[in-house]
Amino acid sequence: MITIQVNDKKQTFTENLTVYQLIEKLNIQTNGIAVAVNNDVVSKPNWKQREVMDQDNILIIKSTQGG
Repeated sequence: MITIQVNDKKQTFTENLTVYQLIEKLNIQTNGIAVAVNNDVVSKPNWKQREVMDQDNILIIKSTQGG
């Protein structure tokens, strides 16, 4: 079991996850987002390889349009 922070909200999962699997479990669209793990940006091509570890701090930023 792992416990992580996602956008300052505590989340607990029974299995280890990659960044990509985490995004899927949280039902977040993958277009227009950026992900950082412990303040290090994870590029989209690396989402399927980067594992989320216990006590990681995940920040998911959604882009918005404005003017």
